[in-house]
Amino acid sequence: MQLIQTGKYSRVHFDPERDHFIKTFQPKTVDRLRYLARIRPYPGRNFALIASRLETLGIATPTIVEARPYRLVTENIHGVPLKQLILDSPDLQEQYLDALVAFDRDGIHCRGLHTDNFLVRDGRLFAIDLDAYKAPRWRRYPRREYLDCLSRSLKGNEAFLFTRLLERLGVDEHYRPKR
Repeated sequence: MQLIQTGKYSRVHFDPERDHFIKTFQPKTVDRLRYLARIRPYPGRNFALIASRLETLGIATPTIVEARPYRLVTENIHGVPLKQLILDSPDLQEQYLDALVAFDRDGIHCRGLHTDNFLVRDGRLFAIDLDAYKAPRWRRYPRREYLDCLSRSLKGNEAFLFTRLLERLGVDEHYRPKR
């Protein structure tokens, strides 16, 4: 097993024999209490819930092998990070913007919707790191927060994507509806 990534609250390993990624979660105490109180779904289970929801929206996700509260096992997508391809591919730009519009329409919120959190295989976009996504349960997350996060993620040579997203959503740079 190879350690791929260590984060503040998670670790990712790769099992080359099975061609699987294993992500284990070590959340802070306050989050563990939120999971126990059912305020938030456990991270492994949240990944499965979000994956199911995204599939209904036509957005591809990794195949889940196992989803437990603090452990997630997925098959390797064998994809290339979207960030490496998006500037030269109008088709991938459209797929990415379609996904962002679907997230907005469905009320799905994530602070990590940058192009590094999507993979491409055979010309198809895959959303990854779904444990960080939030789907509305009792109330919808504020659109402004969603768009502010995207504006910070899509900078530099990718800034044009944020401008195109605002056009698709029919809002101006202050997120107000265009007339």
